[in-house]
Amino acid sequence: MRLFPNVTTSFAILAIVFTSTLSCVSQASIPDLEANKDERSLSNPSYILGQFWFRKLNGSRALIDFPPAYNYLKDTLSRILPQTNLYNTTVEMTLLNSSQSNAFVIPGNHLFIYSDIMEMITSEDMLLGLLAHEVAHLELRHYERQQRNSGQELQKTLAMLGAGLAAALAGAGSDATTALWLGGIANQAENTLTYSRNQEQEADRRGQEYLNNAGLAPDGMSKLFQAFFKKALGRPKLEFLSTHPSPNTRLSDSFNTDTKKTILSQKTNGEFEYFRASLLAYRAGIEDNPYTYLDQNIQYADAQNFAKALFSYLIQSPERALVFLNKIENSNGFSDYLKALSHTQAKQKEKGLEIIQDRLALAPNDILFSMLNSQLTQTKPNTIDSNYLYEKRLMWRANIQYYQSVNNLTMALHYKALLDFSQGKEKAALFLIKRAKNDASENEKNTILKTEALFERVIEAEKQEDLIDDNFD
Repeated sequence: MRLFPNVTTSFAILAIVFTSTLSCVSQASIPDLEANKDERSLSNPSYILGQFWFRKLNGSRALIDFPPAYNYLKDTLSRILPQTNLYNTTVEMTLLNSSQSNAFVIPGNHLFIYSDIMEMITSEDMLLGLLAHEVAHLELRHYERQQRNSGQELQKTLAMLGAGLAAALAGAGSDATTALWLGGIANQAENTLTYSRNQEQEADRRGQEYLNNAGLAPDGMSKLFQAFFKKALGRPKLEFLSTHPSPNTRLSDSFNTDTKKTILSQKTNGEFEYFRASLLAYRAGIEDNPYTYLDQNIQYADAQNFAKALFSYLIQSPERALVFLNKIENSNGFSDYLKALSHTQAKQKEKGLEIIQDRLALAPNDILFSMLNSQLTQTKPNTIDSNYLYEKRLMWRANIQYYQSVNNLTMALHYKALLDFSQGKEKAALFLIKRAKNDASENEKNTILKTEALFERVIEAEKQEDLIDDNFD
């Protein structure tokens, strides 16, 4: 069964949108992307640029929206980021479903990983090698440095990405079509705005330093390149390699690729297998025989059953998901979260709540289970500070559920506006926030006005960088 059919988006739409976007962007001046050291400030053109495309891709149907995977990735990144000199070490993450293998970063500290790349990444050491390499691109400011040398190429890339997104969102007929199409568009952007081979090798070496300084196994990066090289032999084109030096070149680079055993490297982390299984469960939807695909690509029985359960849940088969989940011998946050979702989807909410309460008894501040509990019980969620979009999405959805349950349409619209804005739907968000403001009580108005002011600041900053038209309203 192929869950995701082939791409059918019209190239005519792409050509029209591309032409109009290019004519607009070609008149724009390229911003000084190194104007501000703070990577996450609206006074920093890099952050404005990155956030604009980050929101657009988070609003696409290619998005992998499974919070435990983001939780794991955040924790894994936290083992590398302290070794960097980034002023603000929050790196926003987006996981996208695609049949192409890639991972890349864009300005403003934004990391993207495609599901297909997890076919090759079979150990946590390899994932750490990939993350170290990508974080090094951010610290070394490779996009900004290249921009100074090839501003015209940056303009073309922004036009291409904007055109592709518009065409995909306008013409895609299914979740799968958009997932595949946007995966290709993002790859096109990455391939056009390439780093030089020298920059890639520079990122390799800096990434090796991170791993060594963190006490992590430094051979993860060389294992990663070996896996890419092996995979490339069976593929006419492997996207990650199209803009990078060959793995063979990188393996023979000056750094030492001998295995170095460390105390940390000897520890196993079962959550990596579940993270990998989560991405491959989404990836399985592109295959004709998804369960066979998962059997072939996942070695460990618990992770294999989890991936089959997640895929079953995604295709609206919660009863089948629960069958696979009940086969898991050693449960964790991934499996418990999915089990709670599956019970709820199967109209067994009390069983789902029982799992959630057990998790919260052990970790009362766990944002994933806390927000899920609020959604299911329609109670007001706790306010938790977070710099990560995936966590904010959980809080906004929980607030929408709560305010709908108490018939407070004003605040439900407010949180829906925040959710829409985070998905690149600026016009819809502005419409909702204006509706909310018109009906707000005095106690609510201050909160809504702050959100409206935030939207306006972001939109004005994007106008200043010629990312949106001055006539946008």
